[in-house]
Amino acid sequence: MTAQDVHAQRRVDNYAALVHSIDARFNALAGPVFRTDAAGLYDAYLASFTDPDVRQQHSCSCCRTFIERFGGLATVGDDGALVPALWDPATAPAPYRAVVAALQQRVSQARITMLFLSEQTMYGMPASGPWQHLAITPATVFESSGLHNAWQTACARREAFASVRRALRQYSAPVCATALQLLKENLLDNPAAVLGQAQFLVDLHAAHAAGQQQQDNLRYRMVARAPMGFCHPRSSMIATLLDDIVAGKPVGEAAASWNAKMDGLRYQRPQVAPTPGAIKAARIAFAKLGAFPALQRRFATMDDIQEAVWRPHPHYAARGRASAAQHGPHSMTLDTFRRTVLPTAERIEMAALEGRQPFVALTSAVHADARPIMQWDTLDQRNPVAWYCYNRCSLASEFNLTGSFYEVMAVILPPWAWAGRSHPQYGEHLAFLLEDARDLCGCEGHSALFPVNLKSELRELRSTIEAYSQENALAGLGKNSVAGLALTKGHPCKFDLRVTIDGQVGTYRIARWD
Repeated sequence: MTAQDVHAQRRVDNYAALVHSIDARFNALAGPVFRTDAAGLYDAYLASFTDPDVRQQHSCSCCRTFIERFGGLATVGDDGALVPALWDPATAPAPYRAVVAALQQRVSQARITMLFLSEQTMYGMPASGPWQHLAITPATVFESSGLHNAWQTACARREAFASVRRALRQYSAPVCATALQLLKENLLDNPAAVLGQAQFLVDLHAAHAAGQQQQDNLRYRMVARAPMGFCHPRSSMIATLLDDIVAGKPVGEAAASWNAKMDGLRYQRPQVAPTPGAIKAARIAFAKLGAFPALQRRFATMDDIQEAVWRPHPHYAARGRASAAQHGPHSMTLDTFRRTVLPTAERIEMAALEGRQPFVALTSAVHADARPIMQWDTLDQRNPVAWYCYNRCSLASEFNLTGSFYEVMAVILPPWAWAGRSHPQYGEHLAFLLEDARDLCGCEGHSALFPVNLKSELRELRSTIEAYSQENALAGLGKNSVAGLALTKGHPCKFDLRVTIDGQVGTYRIARWD
């Protein structure tokens, strides 16, 4: 058969429509894609052509390479069954439906080997000379963090799946459910830090399917979608709670052990100095990432505050202090105050606070164009702002606050919640930024870089990052620095606010969050 005959036959068979259907199906996929152990696909492809001449015209090294590399890709259905990522007889042109059906059957019966990720912008070779070949132009391409490429990232997910399987064998469904219940009942300090991971373990146990293979497929899909920190439970903080439950410890004893480990000076912070080898490896990694400038931090100013729940009305200063008689105090929760009083408040003053309080100072990047290193900072939506609080809390005088009332400059959500972002592991917070407030201790000469806030790809470098933070001070401490009082849901809060609304001054006593 001549080349001209082959081209003519392929036009009749609508080979271009086959290529298009494969490309369209792959790019319509919503879930993660996996490699499988499907074998013999190219042989099955050729064997499906019963006419020897037709089979010969489809014998092609380019198409063989494509089928062997990408033909076994699959997603996972809600029932745990493998769904071939390329092959669907319903969308294939009529002359190729039997071929596609044969490949679909082989892939459907295969097993997942690992997650599929690729930095390629083209799968296969669409054409060589006059010949058209099977190929896909992917709509999305894996974007490397700079530290790990697509293959390394996929391998890490494979190890994560193995880690999850071991954890599920070690910690039964009732044990995981008990841990989740304890965390939800707020019997433990900082439950939000692992609440998501506990729910993940419960959901993994609840992933039922018709058979073991289908169940594994569902769990592989869950692991592919989950934060990487969720996928190594045996080496994370939640394992200490699960171990105590397995050991049958009383709730009070398990809670005390948990609370000691969750101390702010210990949780997710290295307890020993990095070795020279670790420092050398970290320098190489940071050079590869181009992340050295991102480690340089400064105190934030009001210009860094991207959004606020409340700001003072522009005209309040001109009107001066209201002369009308004060009313109150009105006792209410912070949640009620935020919903009913805050929206119409023109001016807010906070009564002086006694004792140690959770004052926070806000920080940002020295270099605005530095690589994002905070979990909530991304290239498409920059936000390098963070805050820190001393583990022992602080006196008002240590944050430059004097007098009987402090002017409130803004009420804000924490930086990681700006722009609608969700990071439930940090809990719910609300901060009152106060005029002239600033950390006179200057973060004790540190940079306030904490591993718990950093992107997951920096986890292996956390000891070196913390060492850098302890040796390098924040820049820019001055009268424009931003600081205030941060309140946390589930923690005690008691303070008074003097609020001006339509020229009338009222006092509100906040007794708790909700």
